[in-house]
Amino acid sequence: MFLIFDTETTGLPRNWDAPVSDLDNWPRCIQLAWQLHDEKGRVITHQDFLVKPNGFDIPYDSERIHGISTELATADGVDLEQILVVFNEALSQAKYVVGQNIKFDLNIMGAEFLRHGQEDPFKDKIILDTCTEVTAELLKIPGGRGGRFKLPNLTELHSYLFKQPFSEAHNATADVEATTRCFFELLRNDVFSPQDLQVDKAFVEAFKEDNTELIQAIGLQHINLKAASAKLKVKEVR
Repeated sequence: MFLIFDTETTGLPRNWDAPVSDLDNWPRCIQLAWQLHDEKGRVITHQDFLVKPNGFDIPYDSERIHGISTELATADGVDLEQILVVFNEALSQAKYVVGQNIKFDLNIMGAEFLRHGQEDPFKDKIILDTCTEVTAELLKIPGGRGGRFKLPNLTELHSYLFKQPFSEAHNATADVEATTRCFFELLRNDVFSPQDLQVDKAFVEAFKEDNTELIQAIGLQHINLKAASAKLKVKEVR
């Protein structure tokens, strides 16, 4: 199965090359969302959690990006230890872990597992990223390093594949839905090869036979996190 996931966090690392074991370097997860799909691309389950910020606050600069305030996460969040149990159960069913610029999210969650005394759950998974030099070559956006094409962000990739914008970026559940749609469309168009998936050609051909038309989103309703945070602050003022 394929597990596609995304996080929202308290910020960015000081050192992008630091090991996941450098817990002071890696920001905290404040939203975790994922979808689990079978080998034909059919959704099995999906989850979305705000994380209760136990022992830390969410900086305002980060809140401005994703809309999750300390107050909202405290009111609606779940203890991360409980979330990790559910996430681990989903991971145990997956052969593939998929994401957009996934190394960041792997490090964020890897650090969270370590903080809770657990091993890295991703080490035996096949990791697939929708943000690579391959997708950069596909979109051909100028401005990359060393004269290469720019690595596409999720909005750019979604717009290229589906000819429509993706406006809800930086809400993990919306990002997961867009990433899932992009990934399966890339697989349908042979951008991910059997070698990438470590399977024979028949696996990919079976997927394509079941998905002959443009991949559609599953149609989740996404909470407007900025509005939810603002509403909570208005209540507190009153």
